[in-house]
Amino acid sequence: MGFLEGTIVVDATRLLPGGFCTMLLSDMGAEVVKVEQPGLGDYMRATPPTKDGRSPVHATVNRNKQSIGIDLKARSGRAVMRRLLKEADVFVEGFRPGAMDRLGFSFADVKKVNPRIVYCSISAYGQKNRLSSMPGHDINFQAMAGTLGYSPSPEVPLLQLGDLASGMYAALAILGALVRRRGAVYLDVPIVASLLSWMVIPASVYLATGHPPEEGHSLVFGSTPFYNLYETSDRKSMAVAAIEPEFWRNLVTALGVPGLEHKRFGTMEERGEVTSELKRVFSAKSRDEWAELLMNKDTCSTPVLTVEEALTSDWARNLEMLVELSRGETVLNGPLRARPPPRSKPFTKAPSLGEDTGKVMASLGYTRRQVETLKARGIIE
Repeated sequence: MGFLEGTIVVDATRLLPGGFCTMLLSDMGAEVVKVEQPGLGDYMRATPPTKDGRSPVHATVNRNKQSIGIDLKARSGRAVMRRLLKEADVFVEGFRPGAMDRLGFSFADVKKVNPRIVYCSISAYGQKNRLSSMPGHDINFQAMAGTLGYSPSPEVPLLQLGDLASGMYAALAILGALVRRRGAVYLDVPIVASLLSWMVIPASVYLATGHPPEEGHSLVFGSTPFYNLYETSDRKSMAVAAIEPEFWRNLVTALGVPGLEHKRFGTMEERGEVTSELKRVFSAKSRDEWAELLMNKDTCSTPVLTVEEALTSDWARNLEMLVELSRGETVLNGPLRARPPPRSKPFTKAPSLGEDTGKVMASLGYTRRQVETLKARGIIE
């Protein structure tokens, strides 16, 4: 039996934060019903690149879910939503503050329909912030949380860290609320604050020194030779994190420069000299040659892999990080492993828009004729 088997989650979110949150819940066995706007659906359905008309991003984040199209601006559509929420354990919404209130689905409204609901709002700055009404996407969230400010020349981030951090916090908070639930619970998850809370080391450096992180302030900001990246002969890289004395000793011994062992620490000038020597040594062999030589000698050294190399690596295959679904569709798996497994049922593909409307409506007590009438009016899809 899955961890959350029997738990019903209504997901009225778009894009990554809410979708990632409810993906985590579905991976633990929750039954997630995704409520989408008829005719349009979740914008993530169009996230490029697409394969056979489907977005792999959407397919990954919305696996194991059901989809129903409901026009929440229509009176009849809101009635369907209320009936759906009455049977739910969790409601997740990801709109700008005030949007759910205007539709009649504020926490106070939903609590009247379901006195035991766990209601989770995910928004950029939380519900009661002077920036709450401001729109944004992940690059804005990272900019405001300080994660783009490490270098004088910020780059567009590869990872949507704000979206993912908030989705994970939301799932964690929902689990906690379900454990101790006695009545309705409201959860306010701000995306920017979620990401800022991950800035443990940079924030601590600032709090301790009064200055933002810079070279020399910490072991993990590239200011030391034993925690750094080194280019190899094939213009790839090795990552070195030989912080502990024994790992540093093993590293310099394996590299053939044991004389550097006593130079683990030193002045900035001395650190620069050691780093230069290590750059010279690493440039003599290819990345994979160094990986073969160093990875099994307790040196805390690993190759810097591309996304393709990581996905097809032995360690990823061993952990089954790719899951094959129906129709030859492959999605990225989550990291959670447990005995018994968190989800008892096989993974299912992300649904097409409204794919489960008939089944969901029947479970709510609607007759086939009522369903057809609502569909004809464009209230549901």
